[in-house]
This record gives sequence, C-alpha cells and structure tokens, in this order.
Amino acid sequence: MSYNILVLDDSRSMRKVLIKSIKMCNIGEVSFYQAINGLEGLEILKDIWVDMIFSDINMPEMDGFTFVQNVRKNDVFEKTPIIIITSETRQDTINEKLNGMIEGIILKPFRPEEIKLFLTEHLHLEENTDDEDSDFEGFDF
Repeated sequence: MSYNILVLDDSRSMRKVLIKSIKMCNIGEVSFYQAINGLEGLEILKDIWVDMIFSDINMPEMDGFTFVQNVRKNDVFEKTPIIIITSETRQDTINEKLNGMIEGIILKPFRPEEIKLFLTEHLHLEENTDDEDSDFEGFDF
C-alpha cells in the first residue's frame, strides 16, 4: 500500500525529522509533500489527495489553526486525519480552537513511537508484532 502524507512546518529541519520518523515506522511506500505554512499546504491540497496531514501551529502567513479550519471546510478532506505537532504546551488552547477538527496533538520533542501510534490508528494499519520497534530506541526528536 502507498500513502500520501502532507507535512507542514516552517522549520525545514523539523520537517526532515518528522519525515525520517515516519519512514522509520515502515508503513510502506510514502510520498511526502511539504509546506512551510498553511497557504502552501492549501495550494498542495488543490492538486494532491493526501491520506494524512501533520501540521505545526506557529507558522508565518497562515498558522496551523487557520489551515485546519480551511481544510475542514473542504468536503474532500473532511475526514482526512490531521495531527498537530507543536511546541505549544497549552493543549487546552489548541483543543478549544480546533474542537473536533483534529485527531491528535504531539508535543515537540517527540518520539517516533508517538508518530507510529497515530499512523497505525488513523491509516488503519495492523500493529506490527515483530521487534522492529527496537529501531526507535534512543531516538527523541
């Protein structure tokens, strides 16, 4: 199976770390699409179907709050899983502004296992019972 995943973060290094973490999860073939802000993310979504979106909150031009609200207005992406990855520690603020619009929040720094949990749940993957998770030992992004 192959997947399309959109990653939004104004930090190039954070996008690279997140993509590397997803690759470590061995979910199959993945095409990654990257945006530095919500405006770029919306432009990508005009042309590309994605299976999952990972978005930061604090980005220039269009923040993650506005991006998510715009995505949810589009019937095509109404059910696409959106995971917020942020250093914003006030999760209650995020939940209040995005009530029911996101599938979860991951705080930076994160561990690849956290990413894998969301991938497994929202892409409906079967949990791997092999000891492949040992690839994650010692990683904290």
